[in-house]
Amino acid sequence: MSKATDAVAMPGVVVAPLRAGDRNRASGVLARAFRDNPLNLAVIGAASSPARRQRCNAVTMENLLRVAQGRGLVLGMHVGERLGGVLVATPPYAWPFPPPPLGGQLRALLVQGLRVAAGWRTAFEALEARHPTEPHWYLGILGVEPALQRRGLGRAALAALQARVDAAGLPAYLETDREENLRLYGGAGFEVTEELDVLGAHIWCLRRPARKAISPPTGLR
Repeated sequence: MSKATDAVAMPGVVVAPLRAGDRNRASGVLARAFRDNPLNLAVIGAASSPARRQRCNAVTMENLLRVAQGRGLVLGMHVGERLGGVLVATPPYAWPFPPPPLGGQLRALLVQGLRVAAGWRTAFEALEARHPTEPHWYLGILGVEPALQRRGLGRAALAALQARVDAAGLPAYLETDREENLRLYGGAGFEVTEELDVLGAHIWCLRRPARKAISPPTGLR
């Protein structure tokens, strides 16, 4: 795990482990980042309002961040004092994360409803069936505030993750439901290995081959 003081800087962007006190802000960033994604529309409903999709996302992301911190790599991308994006990645053998506390599960059910909860379960099971069994890093979430997209925040977060992955000499894996993301991930060395449809949303599965293990750069141990 990274120390809370570790940080990676790129021009205008600082990437560092997310503080527990930033969890609510981070869940809001991710709720907005994924609000209009195809899988989100498929599960929550294309006819649902953006505000409802955002509420459903926020409670899901809050639960995810609660269990991910301390078990995985959770990074925040900052532009000045503003939290602009969040990355959640899972080291080998740590996926899937355990379920959130019962209170969080009940709150999510109240906000989302049974239909949406069942839809996310169906989507998770479909993706779980394709998940690699080899030791690997899994990039589960990379979301950037819509107003700050295309400014290098995603590339900065990927660079921090790549340093971890390459230091371990392991492959990495992710899924995306946006075709425009393929260029970003391709630039980081990810290659499409499979495509599938989940609840009508098209999903690309990508793998980044292992590189030769290197010593972690300063600030990423």
